[in-house]
Amino acid sequence: MKMPDSTHPTSTVLAQLSDPHLPLPAWVPPTELFNKRLLGLLSWYTRRRYRYRPETLAALVEDLRAQAPDWITVSGDLTNLGLESEFRRARLWLDRLAAPERLLVVPGNHDATVPGAWERGAPHWAPYWHGDAPYGEAGAAFPVLRRRGPLALIGLSTAIASPAGRAVGEVGEPQRRRLAELLRQTRSERLCRVLILHHPLIEGTVRARKRLLDGEALCELLAAEGVELVIHGHGHRSHHLQLDTRDGSAPVIGVPSASSARDEYAAYHLYRIQPAADGWTLELEVRRWRPRDGRVESAERMSTALPRAHAAAAAPEQSV
Repeated sequence: MKMPDSTHPTSTVLAQLSDPHLPLPAWVPPTELFNKRLLGLLSWYTRRRYRYRPETLAALVEDLRAQAPDWITVSGDLTNLGLESEFRRARLWLDRLAAPERLLVVPGNHDATVPGAWERGAPHWAPYWHGDAPYGEAGAAFPVLRRRGPLALIGLSTAIASPAGRAVGEVGEPQRRRLAELLRQTRSERLCRVLILHHPLIEGTVRARKRLLDGEALCELLAAEGVELVIHGHGHRSHHLQLDTRDGSAPVIGVPSASSARDEYAAYHLYRIQPAADGWTLELEVRRWRPRDGRVESAERMSTALPRAHAAAAAPEQSV
C-alpha cells in the first residue's frame, strides 16, 4: 500500500480578509491633496471613518488568530488615499498579522488612488506581495505565484488610478499573458489553483463605475485555461458566483470589508480545501462580527466540489 504524499496534507486552510481601510493618519500634508485624494479625505471625515472601524477589524484579527489558518491573504484596500504614510502604517499592521511567508497581499483601487501611489507604496509591503520567484518593480511583478502545499496561490493586481467618482480596475494584457502561463504550469504540477484579486471579475457583481474593465477577457482566459477557485474583495458584500471553465464550474467568491460596522457587517472567510477521490472539495466558513456584543462567530458554512482537472493527483493512490 502506498502512503499518502506528505506534500499534500489532508486539508489546507486559507483565510481571506479584504478592504480593511485602516484609519487615516491624523495629519495629511495639504500638498498631497491637489488631486482625487481631496474628495477621498472629505469622504473619510464625513462618512467612511464611522463605517470602517479599527475595533471591528481588531476583533476579526483576534478571531482569525484563534482559528490558526495555514495561509492568509488580504485582497486589497488597506489604505484609503494611497499615501506613503498609510503604506508605512499598514506595514506595521501586516507585521502583526502574520509572517510574510504565510501572508499574501494584492493591491486594491484605494492603494492606487492617484498615478504612482501603488508604485511608491509597494516597496513598504514587498515581502507580502512577492511570489516564490525573485521580484522586481511593483508594476511588472504581477501575477505572483506561491506554491503552498497542494495550493497554487496566484495573486493578480487590478489596482489602477481612475478619475474622481470611479473605482475601476484593470488586469491588462501583459498580466493576462503571464497568468495563462502560470495556470498551465501549475495545472501540469497538479496543484489546486486559487486566484486572488481585488476587483470581482464577473460583470454585474458591482456597479459599472467600480467594475473590472477587462473582466470579460479575464473570464475568457480562465474558461480556457481552468482555475479551481477565484476570491476577491472590493464590493464590501458577500458574493457567491460560478464561472464555467474547461475543467468544470469554479466558485467565484467575494468577501465583505474586514472593518465594516454598518451595512453588511465585517467578515472574513476560511477556505478549507481537501483532496478527494474525484478532485478537490471546498468548505467555506464565513466568520462575521456581531454589532450587539463585538464578538465574531461562524455565520455560514457551505461545501462544494471544485473542478476535477487534477483528480489523479488530488487523492493519495492506494495499491495492494
